[in-house]
Amino acid sequence: MKATAKFSWRIVWYSVLIWGLTFILAGFVILPWFYLVLPLVVFWTTVYFFRRSERTLLRGLWVGLLWFFVIIVLNFLEVIGPYYANFSLYFSDFRNWFLYPLVLLIPVVYTLMSENNKPKKTAKTKGERLLNQETRIHQAKLAS
Repeated sequence: MKATAKFSWRIVWYSVLIWGLTFILAGFVILPWFYLVLPLVVFWTTVYFFRRSERTLLRGLWVGLLWFFVIIVLNFLEVIGPYYANFSLYFSDFRNWFLYPLVLLIPVVYTLMSENNKPKKTAKTKGERLLNQETRIHQAKLAS
C-alpha cells in the first residue's frame, strides 16, 4: 500500500475556519464556557470536513498536522499584528494554547474511531449471503 499525501485547499480553508471561529468564540463566549464550546466547534467542523473525505488514520494525521501548522502561522501573524503587540499577553492567555491539542487530536481520534467502526467483510459473511440468496431463490421456485 503506497501512502501519498496530497495538498488540498479545502484543508487550508477548514483550518482558517476553525481559527476564525475560535477568534469569534473568544470574543462572545465567557471564559468558563469557552472550554466546553471550543471542543464542540472543532469536533463538528471535523465531522463536516470528513463527510466528503476518506476517513483513514493517515488522512486524519495529515489533516490534523496541516490544521495545526496553518493555525500556528495565523496565530503568529496575529501576535506580530496590531491586536497582540505584547508577546507576554498572548502567551499568558490559556485560550490561545487550548486550541492546539484540540486541532491535533480531534481529527486523529475521529478518523481512528470511524475507521474501526467500518464493518469488515469476510469471506464467511460473503459466503453466508450467497447461501441465503440461493436458499431464497430455491424457496421461491418451490412456492411457484
